[in-house]
Amino acid sequence: METKKCPFCGGVMVKGKSPQEGYSLYFWKAPWKKDLKGAISGTVKAYPWLCLDCGAVIPYVEERELQKVRAEYEEARLGGGV
Repeated sequence: METKKCPFCGGVMVKGKSPQEGYSLYFWKAPWKKDLKGAISGTVKAYPWLCLDCGAVIPYVEERELQKVRAEYEEARLGGGV
C-alpha cells in the first residue's frame, strides 16, 4: 500500500483505489486548451489520497501525467496562449 506524508498535518496518507471513480474522473482541465482541441483532449486524472489523521482527501496527479501537463503549459506559454 502506497503512503505519503500529509501536507496539512504531517500524518499518513493512503492512496485511493482508482482515479476512475467519483469526482477524480474529471478533476482538472487545462485552461489553455480551447475550442475543439480542448473539448477532445479531456481532463487530467488524479488519484485521491486520504489522510488517516486529519481526514483530508487530496487528489494527486501521477508524475508521468504531470510532466505532460507541464510541457503543454510551457509550449502554450511560449506560444502566447497563456
